[in-house]
Amino acid sequence: MFTLLKSQLALLRPSEQPDYILRFLISQVEQGHLPAGHKLPSVRELSSQLHINYATVQKAYHQCKLAGVITSRPGKGSFISHRGVVEALQSSHDLTSMNSPLSEHSEELSLELKQHAISSIYDYDFRNIFRYHSTLDNPDIRQTGLEWLGKKILQPSMNRILPCAGIHEGLLALFILHQKKGTIALPLYFYSGLKSIVQLLATPYVTIPCDEEGPLPSALVGLCEEKQISALYINPNINNPTTVTLSINRRLALAEVAKRYHLSIIEDDAYGALASQGIATFSQILPSHTWYLQGLSKSFAPGMRMAWVYGPSEGETHQLCQIMGALKVSDNPLTHQIVNKWVMSGVAQRTAEETQKTTRVRVKLFRRLFPDDHYQISDDGFHVWFSLGKRNAYEIAFLLQQAGISATPSNEFSFEKNEESFLRISLSGYSSLAALERALKKFRDVLNTLYLKHTQV
Repeated sequence: MFTLLKSQLALLRPSEQPDYILRFLISQVEQGHLPAGHKLPSVRELSSQLHINYATVQKAYHQCKLAGVITSRPGKGSFISHRGVVEALQSSHDLTSMNSPLSEHSEELSLELKQHAISSIYDYDFRNIFRYHSTLDNPDIRQTGLEWLGKKILQPSMNRILPCAGIHEGLLALFILHQKKGTIALPLYFYSGLKSIVQLLATPYVTIPCDEEGPLPSALVGLCEEKQISALYINPNINNPTTVTLSINRRLALAEVAKRYHLSIIEDDAYGALASQGIATFSQILPSHTWYLQGLSKSFAPGMRMAWVYGPSEGETHQLCQIMGALKVSDNPLTHQIVNKWVMSGVAQRTAEETQKTTRVRVKLFRRLFPDDHYQISDDGFHVWFSLGKRNAYEIAFLLQQAGISATPSNEFSFEKNEESFLRISLSGYSSLAALERALKKFRDVLNTLYLKHTQV
């Protein structure tokens, strides 16, 4: 194990080695090679094995303790912690990788955004900020939500839509609601924030086997026959992380299973405003079973923390409203005032269109720089699902992060151990197209170095 680490450390500067040792230990724990309680070599022993400075290993062990990966017992040595890996991964989570790729708005659009924001605040009755507000029954922000969701839903009703501070908050409330009724079915790979929700709530879940199109309807049938499944979670458009968009036939087949076994569908359509294919949503196909979520974060303004949940019925929406009311007391009314103005004026929709154009330019750049590699990408999305075969995704992700490249290993998007490894490479979070090109060229250099190293070995 540490022989492999030794060869990899030789590629790094001494200042980079402590962080790399931390990521290496995390990857070994994730793969099951280092179980909880496993005793590690002493600092002196490991520095001798790796042929590196004693102080470097000492610093690495210190970082591992701070991250919660290892614990030390006086007189006995250092051991793998029982719960440190999740904490270490969370401490390194980079939110900028989830930003919109639109680094600069056009001059005309920038002026409109600013003018609408200023006018909405100027017209606002500031006496309202000295009071608590029940956002959930605010008719203005509900109407704004119906405008934003548009034709993604059928038979729009003010009594079936709830605002929330981002899709993540809506998902938390929905998982609380549905885990009381049974097990929630998840695809093999899913939005990484769900791991935190599932672990925090101790949610009962099952994983649905998938193919290149997404979850297999036949596999979902088998799970429904074996277990009490209450809901199916699905991210149908430009899936995070796999980039897959479910075909209409796959959606119809999954909806048929949901109807037959009385499943609720939690449709997380975070990228729906960017998807250009216009495939019917689950909310349109099976409205009586579907909870539809969409917000502003991916296509417009992540910083506004604004999203909406559209329920399958008034009664079920009321149940969710009670849960969401318990999760928060009040929201910022100024945020809603600005969002209302931007959406109702159409400027938010035009910003989404500019985001889509920017995304396609960045995707075109990636395809040009990586013409022969194995990856999945959507013309409308701003991340890439890059196959590494059986190579260690954590180690490569760390090397890329050290080079300033946003890369997330596939294990962070799944509860299962899989033979094939992937990286989610973000095309956002860079200030310009030129900055992205420099980062992608570094990415290519890192891969070439790793492949060359394996070939030489």
